Amino acid sequence: MMIGVANAHGVDESVLLRDTGISADSLADGSMRLWPDQEYAVVRNLLAHLGDRPGLGAQTAWRATLGMAGLPGLAALSSPTAGAVLSFAIRYQVLVPVSARYSLEDDGESRIAVVVDGGEIPEDVRDFCLERDVTLIFLVGAVLGVEIPALEIELEMSAERVRELVRFEPFDRHPVQVGRSRTCVVMARSVLDQPMPQADPQTAALVERKLAEALRRSLGAGRGLTAAVRERLLRDSGAIPTMAEVAAELHITVRTLHRQLSAEGASFRGLLNGVRETKAAELLAGGSTIEEVARLLGYAETANFTHAFRRWRGMSPRAFRQSILRRQ
Repeated sequence: MMIGVANAHGVDESVLLRDTGISADSLADGSMRLWPDQEYAVVRNLLAHLGDRPGLGAQTAWRATLGMAGLPGLAALSSPTAGAVLSFAIRYQVLVPVSARYSLEDDGESRIAVVVDGGEIPEDVRDFCLERDVTLIFLVGAVLGVEIPALEIELEMSAERVRELVRFEPFDRHPVQVGRSRTCVVMARSVLDQPMPQADPQTAALVERKLAEALRRSLGAGRGLTAAVRERLLRDSGAIPTMAEVAAELHITVRTLHRQLSAEGASFRGLLNGVRETKAAELLAGGSTIEEVARLLGYAETANFTHAFRRWRGMSPRAFRQSILRRQ
């Protein structure tokens, strides 16, 4: 989306990707995961060249397609009602590249509010991301052939910015409340029961099963970034890569790698020690000398490796290898 807007304003793709850890080739790979720090770096590059213009985020959103949303987009397309679309979008938003977090507030009477929470977005790019992610709500409605019956749009932005923003769709079509403590789109509660024109219950059920599995892979059972790092550390039979090397291969910064692993309850050092233990046992059982194993696992001194192995297995590397030979 941002590259399309940049190109339309005469800014080359290479300018947007500068110092982001993203290459043009990796961006073309649909399986690449874009981390928040990388997205914010792209936004900063865009704003540095075009200025933080009100409406630029909205213009960016209108360049999105349902295909960019992947399985959640297909789920929305086949959902029976608008309420089901919202449910899918909120439950599986972690699988979609948006900066804000969406939630639904339902008073149980006449109104609902789709809240667009930008609390975790850095302040210098927050206005851009919020206007983009609010506009995406209306884009989805347009793609699905459903008009979003917004009663009002609440924005936690300055009155000065909003005066310019209301010149751009969708902010030019609905009442906008400025200076609020949150950002949200308020609608009549009846929209939840609005039937979708391309409803397909069988497809929706199939896609939801796939979404649930994708979500488990992404967030659960240790199969997120933690698993990717562990698999990378185990991949080579030679020397173990450093944290900086792993981060570079994943197209993220060391800082982002540290933070994302921490969010999953892991650390690079903890994963490294676990992999070192596994590899050490394999190498010793395979006949490698203690000195060779220490070098391959990145220890400057063999004594340091010996101390670590004793901590892992309760015996020295020599005693471990002798126990293997006895069993053979």
